[in-house]
Amino acid sequence: MSDHGAPRDAGIVVTGVAAAASLGATAEAIWREILVGKCGMGPMPEVESELPPGSVGGQAADLPADYCPALPREARYLRWTVEHALADAGLIAKGEYQASRVCAVLGTTLHGIRAGGRFLRSGDISHLRSFSSSATARLALRDLNIGGGVTTTCSACSSSLGAIALGVTLLETGQADVVIAGGYDAISEYAWAGFNALRLIAPGPLRPFCRGREGMKIAEGYGVVVLERADEAAGRGATIRAQVSGWGESADAHHLTQPHPQGEGALAAMRQALGRAGVTPRELGMVAAHATGTPDNDASEFQALSRLLGEDLPRVPVVGFKSFLGHTLGGAGAVELVMSSLAMRDGRVPACPNVDASAVEFAGLRVASGETEPQDIGRTLNTSLGFGGANTCVVLSKPGVRDDAPATSRPVDFRPEAWITGVGIVLPGSVGHAAFVRRARQAGLAEPPVRPERLDDAAIAEYLNVRRVRRLSQYVKFTLAAATMAVRDAQLQDHPARLASANAILGSAHGSACFCFEYYSQIIAQGALAANPVLFAEGVPNAAAAHLSTGLGVRGACQTIIGSRTAGLDALALAALRVQSGAAETVIVVAAEEPCEVVSRAYSSIGLERSGADGASVQDGFTSSSGGVAFVVESSSAAAARGAVPYASVLGSASAQATRFAGPAGAVASALSRLAPSAETLVGSACGTWVDRAEKLGLRRAGLLTTCESVHDRFGEVFSVTPLVGIAAQLADAASGTRFTSLCTDWSGAATAAQFEVLDRRLDCSMPQHAETRP
Repeated sequence: MSDHGAPRDAGIVVTGVAAAASLGATAEAIWREILVGKCGMGPMPEVESELPPGSVGGQAADLPADYCPALPREARYLRWTVEHALADAGLIAKGEYQASRVCAVLGTTLHGIRAGGRFLRSGDISHLRSFSSSATARLALRDLNIGGGVTTTCSACSSSLGAIALGVTLLETGQADVVIAGGYDAISEYAWAGFNALRLIAPGPLRPFCRGREGMKIAEGYGVVVLERADEAAGRGATIRAQVSGWGESADAHHLTQPHPQGEGALAAMRQALGRAGVTPRELGMVAAHATGTPDNDASEFQALSRLLGEDLPRVPVVGFKSFLGHTLGGAGAVELVMSSLAMRDGRVPACPNVDASAVEFAGLRVASGETEPQDIGRTLNTSLGFGGANTCVVLSKPGVRDDAPATSRPVDFRPEAWITGVGIVLPGSVGHAAFVRRARQAGLAEPPVRPERLDDAAIAEYLNVRRVRRLSQYVKFTLAAATMAVRDAQLQDHPARLASANAILGSAHGSACFCFEYYSQIIAQGALAANPVLFAEGVPNAAAAHLSTGLGVRGACQTIIGSRTAGLDALALAALRVQSGAAETVIVVAAEEPCEVVSRAYSSIGLERSGADGASVQDGFTSSSGGVAFVVESSSAAAARGAVPYASVLGSASAQATRFAGPAGAVASALSRLAPSAETLVGSACGTWVDRAEKLGLRRAGLLTTCESVHDRFGEVFSVTPLVGIAAQLADAASGTRFTSLCTDWSGAATAAQFEVLDRRLDCSMPQHAETRP
């Protein structure tokens, strides 16, 4: 077992794989059907709305009727897949690892969206208890003894490959010893209606890269891999399924739903993945392309592949697994990566159904067709290219194949510090540093505030291009305004190349909730054909990341951590790990939340949010607020090179998840114990609910006698933004050299803590927060 937090100079391997999709409920069952060229498209009786006659898609194969029948569909299938992956890795009912050293990173586009339909049809708001991604994860992973933190990420259709890339970072930086990574999306009216409204669903078969292709087929899929460090997997005698030799992530910075026509972002992600792996295009034995069958996406992906492969383009077979399984949305990358590992194991390149070589539109592109080909496959490249231009690619290597990854891609003993060099604050009554500091210094209020005033567009107009954002959700506007302020504060606009190469990791518990429910309500009222394509595209959880990328010109990795109060602190912790591991030099971190009446009703129904006029009841519970906080996180060496003065250094982080042996207080204690914060300042996430008691008990269990501060009395409950508000408050007044810990606990029982050291700079109350130019 590794030393906690210590980076390891070892490759990352896959020791377990599992999948469930239209062709089967196990990876081997799916693979057998793929090898004989079967297409899994058929009726979709689990889609909640009536669809046009003849509509077909990729509904997942049935599970045994007695398997967890009470769980929602997405949680039931996800649990099934996780259990099979753990069994394949030889980790079921074995004690090789402590629960606190096992993490899960899951990717999804629509999490528990089907619960929204049940609520809208019945009016029973209790259905929303299984709506969020944290609820799905809690239900799916319950009693599996995963105690090291559970995170859900969204980058649209590249979500599950993005989750796998984050899992690699957790292992390389010593945050975990085992990572369960992958993704899922259930079949739903919500997804079918949205993609149909965008005119992306084909009336006929999915024919990737072919002339006359008409689009995609909606499907569902669940894909999971178990990741470990190679030396530790070998030490326990695990069977190695594949090695994750390299990964790459990028953003097109081009359009919310249209890919870059020349495939610039996809090409950048592909080159990163091959570069990290130390692999040349000539060494690839197969490409598992995103290959949605939509005209623009396939053309863009061809441009990227042709530029990547060059003269090797005609040699490397390209497989479009969606032609077998349909487009499984957030699960696609992981499901297809599992299939790639089996293709490599068996030395077989499956021929795409519905594709004839003579129909391929693009000269030199070798789309696998005809008969399944035997071929020695030493390495594969998987591509996932999502809405908003989110691109993720992974290189797998066959066990035993020599890995020539350059030394610079490996963790080393020396890691650069992760500095916070810019801060942006957009909160009701506290837009900008000066207003925020005034509010932050009003400590000790007897009661949480009445419901804060709304944060309207006029208050943040100087940070936005008003013409471009008019139709965007409040969540997206708050994200853009806070990020723009932080970028200006860090003076990154004076370093355009650095800004363009930056990454972005966002956090939100609820995202564009109002757009989501407005879009879904129209479907319920008028049917699936009445879907509004604008609301669908703008309501997905990664919409803010896409707009940040296009608005600020950010072309690095863009992911959004979703569904949890801890999402903002998780995003900041992951950003610091990416910087400390050398995977990124600059990361823009933003947490944002918008006001939403349905969300407030849901929390009130379970006694968490205060009830009564203006939220001013005397009973326990929080008062919800909205807004956003952003940080620019940079490598200490890169920041110093451009003369940036830091606010603070991120010293470390830890996450934990409640298990059957340790409830929420145990998760708090576990996260804090891994950081060992002693008697330093600790800023918690108290909000007038049971979270307060859990954090106090967790402090005692961790042996900490320090007082836990809170910002709720001044700013209300801002969900994922809350811990970042607390951090910003410390940056206003704490003396240089002060160390403090930020702690946040979620209703699901998850807890995240991060340690900071205050450096040379304070929030400057006199600093003008505006500039002449806007992104």
